Amino acid sequence: MKSVFCKQEKPIKGRILSVLVLLVSIVFLFYTEESILSRLVFFFFSLIVFGYSVSYKINKDFNNQKLFSVFGFPVLKTKLNLDFPDYISVFSASFSLDNEWGAVSAIGTKERHSKIVVRFFTKNKNFTLYKTERYEKALKVAHELSELLEVEIYDTIKK
Repeated sequence: MKSVFCKQEKPIKGRILSVLVLLVSIVFLFYTEESILSRLVFFFFSLIVFGYSVSYKINKDFNNQKLFSVFGFPVLKTKLNLDFPDYISVFSASFSLDNEWGAVSAIGTKERHSKIVVRFFTKNKNFTLYKTERYEKALKVAHELSELLEVEIYDTIKK
């Protein structure tokens, strides 16, 4: 194994909004009388938003990359500067998001999500590589990273 990909999951709001924009663009494509060019541009833009994802590629030589992809095809690669980890940690964490836009703000100003997190720890620094709702997925990524980099895993959940 030469590298491990940590594909970041889209937040629920991002998934919902991208699906809605895609549906609107499909309706716009077939049921309006605008120029075909503007309808196609809007449709292709909505496809890009729908299929967009971010991944971290961790390599054996630790020359890491951040990949921006559309439907799994890398569009842009940037260097990911990380310190080599002393250990990898798998644990449960709670994340809060602001709800200060639109009708959602009437529900409350914060929304909380529990996630299972895989992080690199180097001395007093840490970097979150992967967040998911499924323990098995997080543990699989942590084991792949541990095997690749020959670094110990601390699993605080142990189911």
